[in-house]
Amino acid sequence: MFKVQSRPENVSEFLTCVREVREHFKFQKDDPFGPWFRGHQRAYWLLCPKLYREYGGYAKIKRDHLEDEIREEFVVRAPALSEIFLVGKDEWEYYFLMQHFGAPTRLLDWTESALIALYFAVRDNPGFYDSAVWSLDPYLLNDRAIGKDEVIPPTAIGLHKDDKSLVDPWLPPRFKNLAGLPEMPVAVYPTHVARRISTQRSCFTVHGKQSNGLDKLTKMAKSCLVKIVIPSFSATAIRRELEASGIDETTIYPDLGGLSRTLAVKWRSDTLKPPHEGVYTRLRPSKIHKGGVGVFATVPIKKGTPLFSRENEEMLWLEEVSLPAGDRSEIRTLYDDFAVIRGKRYGCPPTFNRLTMAWYLNEPKRGEKPNVVCDPESYDFFALANIKAGDELTVNYSDYSDEPSGEVKKAIRPVRTRR
Repeated sequence: MFKVQSRPENVSEFLTCVREVREHFKFQKDDPFGPWFRGHQRAYWLLCPKLYREYGGYAKIKRDHLEDEIREEFVVRAPALSEIFLVGKDEWEYYFLMQHFGAPTRLLDWTESALIALYFAVRDNPGFYDSAVWSLDPYLLNDRAIGKDEVIPPTAIGLHKDDKSLVDPWLPPRFKNLAGLPEMPVAVYPTHVARRISTQRSCFTVHGKQSNGLDKLTKMAKSCLVKIVIPSFSATAIRRELEASGIDETTIYPDLGGLSRTLAVKWRSDTLKPPHEGVYTRLRPSKIHKGGVGVFATVPIKKGTPLFSRENEEMLWLEEVSLPAGDRSEIRTLYDDFAVIRGKRYGCPPTFNRLTMAWYLNEPKRGEKPNVVCDPESYDFFALANIKAGDELTVNYSDYSDEPSGEVKKAIRPVRTRR
């Protein structure tokens, strides 16, 4: 796959990349047509539509008639909930509306505007990860998909039936012949039945049977796709530069909601707190739990100080009967060592890969008092006494968590390292 030679750090450098992409796809300077663009908040995201990404692959969707059911309910209920007038009441028009209002479809949004795609890439990125703008040559894609290097608007009034028949296989009648869905994606133009479709210069690709159909094309020698990576440290500055140039939430969403978000972002500070602010502890080999990890004060901590501020507060609660057992006992130990236990429910981080400092607190040695207390409702931790730099932090688990039950209880260590 062709790769641009830089990771643009500002809008000017990005436009230079766009020019390189146009030249790579052999679009002339005065050509009224050009590549399409799509912004990804995270550079590693795949080019996979929501229906396949979150609801299963083609085989499951076909078997359960999942897309048919979703389309049916949308068509039935949408007219009473929208003031949008559908010109031809074609199935494609409803499908485009479904995509723009967030219903799961096999569509992917693209735009003819490189800067709008760039805004989508950086608008919600605080600078924590690389973003990306994908560029697509829709004419090369369709030359492979339908044998014509042209993009067809399937709902356009007066469209020749032969042209419409080329793309209709990608949207078969409901409950009819999803089995006949083509393998690869196709590019189509929507009728501008909604204002945001027009303002966003929207266009679409429609996936066929293969959920990774576009990603497969990136590996071809003559690919119709190019990826421009936006460095994480440039995301906020680029967003501010776009907003100063008139591309903001109101541009993308021309309604009161868009205006309100524009004002909220405009007057909000983008200055992030430094990583060390509010951090009083670090992990070290525990002096209490032999061979284990403990939490130690890096600075003196005053009594009553809230600990572990800004850590992830998400907790997933699982029924005990749903936890692994048998030959997966080592995995089960993760739950017994780290979870907050309330009766038959276990509270865990959304993934054990996200264990934060508080989950490693140990209980004090027998006969000693803890220097940390936990609020059993909010699970916030506070210094119970003045703590010296270098001291290990300890807490009584029983203040906010029950013991594991049954056979598992007999096997666990006398001192556990869990939140």
